[in-house]
Amino acid sequence: MSRIRMTLPIFHSKFLSYAKGWKTKNKIIVIESDDWGAIRTSSREAYERLKSDGYALDKSPYALDSLETESDLTELYSVLDNIKDYRGRSACFTANMILANPDFAAIKASGFKDYFYEPAELALKRDRQRRNVLALWKEGRNRNIFIPQFHGREHIRYWEWLEALKNGSPEAHETFTLNMCGVPLRASKETQSFYLPMYLDDHELKSKSVNIKEVITEGVKLFEKTFGYRSLSTVAPNVTWTPTVEKIWYDNNINYIQGGLTQIIPNGNGGKRVAHYTGERSLFGGLYLSRNCTFEPSKSSDSGYWQISLKQIRRAFAFKEPAILSTHRVNYIGNIKSENRDRGLNQLKSLLDAVLDKWPDTIFLSTPELGFMIENNIQSIDALEIRGEQIFPLVS
Repeated sequence: MSRIRMTLPIFHSKFLSYAKGWKTKNKIIVIESDDWGAIRTSSREAYERLKSDGYALDKSPYALDSLETESDLTELYSVLDNIKDYRGRSACFTANMILANPDFAAIKASGFKDYFYEPAELALKRDRQRRNVLALWKEGRNRNIFIPQFHGREHIRYWEWLEALKNGSPEAHETFTLNMCGVPLRASKETQSFYLPMYLDDHELKSKSVNIKEVITEGVKLFEKTFGYRSLSTVAPNVTWTPTVEKIWYDNNINYIQGGLTQIIPNGNGGKRVAHYTGERSLFGGLYLSRNCTFEPSKSSDSGYWQISLKQIRRAFAFKEPAILSTHRVNYIGNIKSENRDRGLNQLKSLLDAVLDKWPDTIFLSTPELGFMIENNIQSIDALEIRGEQIFPLVS
């Protein structure tokens, strides 16, 4: 029964998308990539130590995820910059950013009683492989190949993590010493993960003394301080959020809501799935932008995996929809295993080369550009290109 409840909204969402979703004659590709700036596995040495201690890290591709290095970004940029649409514009990632991570030293100093966070850029500056990552983020934005947007302040259910530390969880403490917040669920000895949806229902957050408005608003401010412009779009961690969160986004001038075919609304009982389509208005006047394609090569050993994504793009274009791809940072990270990054980049290149071969008139856009087109009923790409100051509004 639960599988039926999960499947029906997805079919409903596909129907809504085909029937009511925003249509365009342009063949638009938007690539939305989540989790940039977040810590995960801290180092190759930490990975090997945890494996030797019996953690089944091979069971989850997310064990290969790590805070991006300079080489991760430069190699990604090289691929994107060499793939250009008919206008001469390079392929681009909408990079959904995490702006803060736990402050391990401060948490330990409190005796694990209190939670503290620090801006992501501080962790970058402490590591010689990452000292120029912040500059590379900004360079990517200036080159229109890596477009930062807001994902969240942090990407962990930090109150449950802190509780596990207080209660003496061996796994939480062992990974804490490695500057990590646990391991992926499938790798866990204690069958626990803290990389879970943060935006829970109001009652549950209140019971945990979590002020989600403060969490989101502080994250937005960190984004604006880091990049100097406002993020017009966002995606909730684990694509799970509530109407309360939508109101907080609205109050922070976030207009475009990225997400999958369905939204999971926490209700204290497993969550409710609600179908959305691209161009649909939210309760507060924002726009939903529904991802209709996936590209996650880290989850597959098949060298032809990219062809699945190509079929999804073909379907989107057949229904005159923009192809909005979901792809996570882990696919392009080589700090733990370089072959993971190599596979991801090779498959990305194969996919985008095939797209341009089949549809030479393809247009690469970022999420805020697509949202702006839909909101303002723009069909001409030329009309869009002169609106940059409205799409990336500077912080006054």
